[in-house]
Amino acid sequence: MTMLRDYWYVGALAEELDRIPLARVLLGSPVVLYRNRAGAPVALQDLCSHRRAPLSRGVVLDDDIECPYHGMRFDGGGRCTLIPSQSNIPRAAHIRSFPVQERQGIVWIWGGEPESADPATIPHFPWRDSAEWNSEISYYYHVKADHILMTDNLLDLGHVAFIHADTIGFDARKLAHDPLVTEVEGTSVRNTRIIPDVEPAPAVRRWGHFPGLVERSSISTWYPPCFTNIQFSSRDERTSVELHINHLITPETDSTHHYWVFISRNFELDNDVLTKQMREDNDVVHHQDLDIVEAQQRMIELVPEATEMAIKQDKGLVAAHRIMDRLEREERAGSPSQESA
Repeated sequence: MTMLRDYWYVGALAEELDRIPLARVLLGSPVVLYRNRAGAPVALQDLCSHRRAPLSRGVVLDDDIECPYHGMRFDGGGRCTLIPSQSNIPRAAHIRSFPVQERQGIVWIWGGEPESADPATIPHFPWRDSAEWNSEISYYYHVKADHILMTDNLLDLGHVAFIHADTIGFDARKLAHDPLVTEVEGTSVRNTRIIPDVEPAPAVRRWGHFPGLVERSSISTWYPPCFTNIQFSSRDERTSVELHINHLITPETDSTHHYWVFISRNFELDNDVLTKQMREDNDVVHHQDLDIVEAQQRMIELVPEATEMAIKQDKGLVAAHRIMDRLEREERAGSPSQESA
């Protein structure tokens, strides 16, 4: 599985972290996260150097975390500060620490070598800071599937007419003359599909109170390591509703991943009833995606020798796969080519 290292990933939401250790497997590594006395986030390998006990089962004391097994303590940089049974602390006692940054309510963790961590490359979402957008809705899902399957799902929005037919879908007959436009710029891929004169989906009709046909627009922009921003809009002569939906994925293992979704809207910003309804509507949509990608993962495991046939609308996801493969080869060769998002 492709798993890039020299990038910032979501480790947790800011609201998840306090003085109680949080255990999470990120990029195949066990990680423990917590806050020090100053409130800054800390991320360490969740593995005591003595007998491999998980530090997340211990407690945070001052700025150190104490192993629950034999009381060894480690500071926020991974240095062992105490071995109760002896005075000398060998270098082998120290554990790995991960660079972390907290931005826009997200705790970002760097997956590569610490000296390569550049905070300037952390993704920024300006709409989440704007008073012209409501950004109250977010979700977290633990997905039992390779993270690539979810990226494919987000770039392949032709599935919306089928998987999401009863939620945000559209008339599948419109795909007979598919307006899909795929663009590759550097290490990003953008899929644009604008469909005029289409019946709004049930959820969309509720959001915009549309009486008739609308122009439906979706723009999916993917960029490494595995993030996709979807700009979704529906409009008629009277009304326009627009969403920014940020899909941020952090691989867990070869067959599981963490999946965060952040939704911002530019309409009826103070309508709490609408916010509640949209939260419920979109949760149904995301579970439809989770269900199909987890089903795909099961088929991959049952029939590993099967091959996949690409079709015309797969151009974007094929391009993303090639970019990921190239970036992984460059990382292995020691020459990563990362661009700021």
